[in-house]
Amino acid sequence: MTRIAIVTPWFGRELHGGAEQQAWQLANQLAGDGHTVDVLATCSQSFNHDWGRNYFSPGLERLGKIGIRRFKVSPRDRRAFERVNAILLSLDVTKLHRSVSPLGDDDARTFNENNINSAALNAYLATEGARYDRFVFLPYLYGTTLQGLPLVADRAYVQPCLHDESYAYLSCVEDVMHAARGVLFNSEGELELGLRLFGPGIHGKSTVVGEGVDLHVDPTQFATRVGAFVPQHEKYVLYLGRQDPAKNVGTLVQAFSDFKRRNPTSRMKLVLAGERPVSYGDSTKAIVDLGPVNEREKAALLAHARALAQPSLNESYSRVIYEAWAHGRPVIVHRNCLPTQTAVSRSGGGFLADSIASWEATLNDLDFAPDADLARLGLNGRAYARDVASWPNVIARYERVFASPSVAERNGHPPQADAVDPRAWDRLPDLALASALHDGKFNLVYAGSIVDLGHINELLLTFLHFLTIDREARLAIVGTAPIDDAVYTKLYEEVRKLDMVDRVLVARDIEIGQKLAIFRAADLFITLDEADVLGSPLREAMWFDVPILAYASASARRHIADAGILVSSKDDLLSIAALAHMLVTDRDLRASVIASQRRRRELPAPNEAASPWPS
Repeated sequence: MTRIAIVTPWFGRELHGGAEQQAWQLANQLAGDGHTVDVLATCSQSFNHDWGRNYFSPGLERLGKIGIRRFKVSPRDRRAFERVNAILLSLDVTKLHRSVSPLGDDDARTFNENNINSAALNAYLATEGARYDRFVFLPYLYGTTLQGLPLVADRAYVQPCLHDESYAYLSCVEDVMHAARGVLFNSEGELELGLRLFGPGIHGKSTVVGEGVDLHVDPTQFATRVGAFVPQHEKYVLYLGRQDPAKNVGTLVQAFSDFKRRNPTSRMKLVLAGERPVSYGDSTKAIVDLGPVNEREKAALLAHARALAQPSLNESYSRVIYEAWAHGRPVIVHRNCLPTQTAVSRSGGGFLADSIASWEATLNDLDFAPDADLARLGLNGRAYARDVASWPNVIARYERVFASPSVAERNGHPPQADAVDPRAWDRLPDLALASALHDGKFNLVYAGSIVDLGHINELLLTFLHFLTIDREARLAIVGTAPIDDAVYTKLYEEVRKLDMVDRVLVARDIEIGQKLAIFRAADLFITLDEADVLGSPLREAMWFDVPILAYASASARRHIADAGILVSSKDDLLSIAALAHMLVTDRDLRASVIASQRRRRELPAPNEAASPWPS
């Protein structure tokens, strides 16, 4: 069997954080399946205690089948770290952009050097790392991963437990994702977020392994009451977890309050169960705050709830929704949290809501929904959970990953469908250009040969129509070969005549870092070229998850087929511009096109000229 090391900052049965519970259960499950498992952790007590204080004694202890090696933490400047951490916490994540660090170099160094680190652990990895066949580092944002993984990168998998948060945009995090042998995701939605943040360079080494949950339900172990609350006699929606503003509990509470104000005769209650820094309970007793509950109480609350509500925007998995499905109950999750939204959409096991008004509407639907309809949704979720979250299936996925060759070991060649070697995409882009392009404007991109201006002029006129819909947009025209001076002069003159000099970027001599920056920032790849050799740029757009709108040339039909939008006529450029705007802004349409492109890009490329991009 495989000798595995799980590297994590804190470890113990009593720890309640999501990553800490995952590390504990993963270590025990792998050891129970016959693998030799060591956990490499610091001597720090927990996330909530002083990261610079050694609570445990360093050294090796055995706990059942698991070996736990603890290492002293390194000294740190707590005030310096908290200053930088406060900056990160204050940032609006909707204004952050991939490949553009939210911190300057000095503050980024302060964050990294004063994180929870262990020089002793790093020394052990450097000198004794060869003792292990595979490493799993989790979660992503602590020094044990950021500093430790590069020391054993050839055998290391990072399990990021990723959220869409400011930490995920740091350059040191992107470096670790690309350095690792593989990236292990808890959910399909978390993988989607990882691809958005770190680009296609991680695609070939990413796997959704899932996260195990005990799906066995024993009704004889249900509590009959939780304090004065008797679940089987009540009609309620359940929130289960830490009652923290960071978990977006306020949105749920406000929506329920609005629902009760408009439906004062409704018997339905909102029940909150879990640790809380503040209480959201109210004097009307319509919102019931039960505080922390034990396992028997939790099981009873789940079994009798009309639905579980999970309003958090920051989840990589959300164990509680799978626990609800194990009990056959539907769930409500936030539409804008990719991991939970994807699970509900794929399973058909519940409801999606985003604004307070939509949460209120969903609560209203729950109040009047027939029990049979809710049971059907819960059964959908249970079937999905059995596949995704049963421990035997999860451990089997880990074992397949550990046994498979790395991307670099697969004969040293990229998959046949790649337009360029995806390892080139692991390089840092042109950061200055990336920052300039990530300014909130929509970026339309054309890449291809620019020998004459026939289709380019059509493209410029289409973009002129696009600007009547969104005057802040940008068009990047990228030559796949150096543009002749005379052609470039004519192109610039056309742009000037149309008064679009500040809206059109023309890249004459492209470098790999500049290409990466442009494709990472692109919202749409658009081409009206009728030429018959367009393959490489089109397939590159597919690999960067950039939706494609193209004229239906023979080449475009061969490469795109149904994985994009093809227009058969260029007589109505205004309609093409409107279609382009729809593809940029319509979330469902974009998702559908990108899903088709991902399926298409795995197929062998049609036999056309090799990519002219530098590698």
